[in-house]
Amino acid sequence: MQSLGINIGSTSLKMVLAEDNRPLWSAAVPHEGDFGAAVRKLLAAGRISQGTPTLVTGNEGRFMFDAAGTLEPLCVEAALKALDLKADAVVSMGGEDLVVYSLNGEGRIINNFSGNKCASGTGEFLKQQLARMDMKLEDIDKIPDDAKVYPLSTRCSVFMKSDCTHRLNKREATKNDIVLSLSDVMAVKVIDFLKRAKVTKGRVVLTGGITLNRHIIRFIREKAPEIEFIIPETAPVFEALGAAVLAPASGSPLPPVDQLLKTNEIRFGNLGALKDWQRKVKIFDKPDGRVQANRKYILGVDGGSTTTKACLVDAETDEIVASHYGRTHGDPVKALRECLTIIQDKIIADTGDKEVDIRLVSTTGSSREILGVFLETPGVYNEIIAHSVGTTYFDQTVETIFEIGGQDAKYVFLKNGVPIDYAMNEACSAGTGSFLEESASGDLSIHSAKDIGPIALNADAPLKFGEHCSAFINSDIRKAVQQGATRENITAGIACSIVANYLNRVVGNRTIGGKVFLQGGVA
Repeated sequence: MQSLGINIGSTSLKMVLAEDNRPLWSAAVPHEGDFGAAVRKLLAAGRISQGTPTLVTGNEGRFMFDAAGTLEPLCVEAALKALDLKADAVVSMGGEDLVVYSLNGEGRIINNFSGNKCASGTGEFLKQQLARMDMKLEDIDKIPDDAKVYPLSTRCSVFMKSDCTHRLNKREATKNDIVLSLSDVMAVKVIDFLKRAKVTKGRVVLTGGITLNRHIIRFIREKAPEIEFIIPETAPVFEALGAAVLAPASGSPLPPVDQLLKTNEIRFGNLGALKDWQRKVKIFDKPDGRVQANRKYILGVDGGSTTTKACLVDAETDEIVASHYGRTHGDPVKALRECLTIIQDKIIADTGDKEVDIRLVSTTGSSREILGVFLETPGVYNEIIAHSVGTTYFDQTVETIFEIGGQDAKYVFLKNGVPIDYAMNEACSAGTGSFLEESASGDLSIHSAKDIGPIALNADAPLKFGEHCSAFINSDIRKAVQQGATRENITAGIACSIVANYLNRVVGNRTIGGKVFLQGGVA
């Protein structure tokens, strides 16, 4: 008897048609949040007959399909038994999940270990890094084994973008080197998970679409020589195979395609409209003044991880007379040169190329040291001091600073204008500007950060995405689009997700004063 297993993962849909516990046909396709199109494509490709016993599993299966469903661990056990695989553990390497299942001698799962919702080490992590280099997953197989592996920290995929971009811009590495380095990072993540699950020897089955990357498999084997790693032919569709094996006893007849999917509805919660809070916010706007000859000026520079800013201030009036906000692109000195060129053009335009006296120069930000050397100034200040002095200049009664930049998010608590408590995000971009910008530019096609606010303020019911890894939010955005949510409500939902991430991951249970200053590009 033939049976069908369907696995709906976070990023792809897999199917296996089996007979007598053996796979006859299998396929996988990215669903991009459109489950209907993906399932129709695969059912047609496999020529699956209506009425075939069908069982659905995966993160989305139980919500989207009118067919019997089951849990993925049960499918893993069934697939192991069907293939007669004896092992001590199974590692499932999916699009958004990395899971280690510990097994007993009978092939039963006795424990499982999965990390927090971080993209590092997952398929989506690799896919996004490749896209930034204009490469696709199928290009990996063309990478030669002798490309160089550079050390990259195993951290947030959005932060790692800066590392990769910096090496490419400096011509310190080729695209081949970066791909191999990323594969090495993912192998390190798998070995780390195995160690946390206390699996250091024996036999381990590797499953998931990541197994198609031969470089990752090579690195995994090199890093754990005492473990025998087994990769079955059905590794990319392993859970779907298990579902197909269980379908004759636990499944239900496959209905017509138009009856298989449940009625489309928005399955996210909602929040209140953002515009209801506008009266709580006061926005400071400081337009540039005019540069005048024969006056003294101060140049302030902020070299951030994502953007570099420079500001020319009149030493007597504190008026901003010229400024520039530009991208760092992994090269802070080049970014500063761009800032100085823009400011110089403003000086020439205002004074007719007359001399001005820039008496003092100071730097802050993550690149403050190197920019201080470039500008030959001893005026190098950490961001906490810069934030505090800048804030209290405008309002000495401010008690709390929320600073949300491109890759850093900070909290500062002030008492009498002096910072007495401070916190910063760990190696995670959730709750930062990169999270907001990359999420909006993907499926929502909002390519200017300045457009995000006006669109979000038009939302009547922002979606409740909750706390999310920035590399994963796109899959939820695609689901929301397919479910019929408006662009405004999705955009506002992303903005609210930043708030949840920031308050829970950075601020935590620290004190928030009655008057808060929001700083950084997200402002």
